Amino acid sequence: MKKLVYALVILLLVVAGLFFYLRSQLQDDSVPMAEGFSGQKVMFIFPHPDDEITSAGTLKLLDQQGIETSLITFTHGEAGGTNGLVQETDPLKKKTALAKIREKELRAVGQLLGVDNQEILDFADSGISLLPPDTLKKVIRQKIARYQPTVLITYDDVIGLYGHPDHRLIAQYTKEIFLAEKGSEGFPVKKLYQVTLPKPMIETAKKISASFKRNFSKNATLPTPTMAIKISAVGAFKKQAMLLHVSQRPTFNDMQPYFDKIPVWIYYRIFDKEYFSEVK
Repeated sequence: MKKLVYALVILLLVVAGLFFYLRSQLQDDSVPMAEGFSGQKVMFIFPHPDDEITSAGTLKLLDQQGIETSLITFTHGEAGGTNGLVQETDPLKKKTALAKIREKELRAVGQLLGVDNQEILDFADSGISLLPPDTLKKVIRQKIARYQPTVLITYDDVIGLYGHPDHRLIAQYTKEIFLAEKGSEGFPVKKLYQVTLPKPMIETAKKISASFKRNFSKNATLPTPTMAIKISAVGAFKKQAMLLHVSQRPTFNDMQPYFDKIPVWIYYRIFDKEYFSEVK
């Protein structure tokens, strides 16, 4: 009996040691924690269905706090992978079929996370760079005027998290509008935050994620996090949101390995934060 107890104690110590080691390789506990955005209206601006997963925990926490959220997605993600859900060989038909699937997935995620206002626009996936900046800026201004957010959240304008030009450009145009108009009469936005990652997580991602290896330049750097939101209490919602994006499962398996294999109560105590950088 004593041997069994000793064995269990040793096992627990090993598991605890592994847990704390993994957290140390991924998280930055020096980043100030925030509870959310009390009293604000928060708008998330992203180019693709599934981009909202970067902030899914935050979205659900805002829903639970009764804070109004808006999610603006500029494309239907028709240039992405299909995970075998689309069998069409004709390129145009394939994109049309995938766009319908991804819209359905995204709307299900919006409902799960309690998004109050959701719009999916019809700009071409991977075609943002081909459009005049003023065209995109006009739409961003229209959505701000319609939903009157006091806080905006989008990607960073340096690399777009891991190198996607759609990510970077939507972030760039949002930032340009914010910096040009903040404080002016009739412009409701008080703060802009960019989704980012702490340095330990970036270094790990560059080693294990094909997307980061392929797209993340050696000299590129993400904005330094200025705020972290603890999401372990809503980890189950974030996992379910990723599972709803069935067409993009290979992407999530690459970017967030084993999210669907490790129990939620463990996974989201390792990946227990979402990080943001305030633009000033």
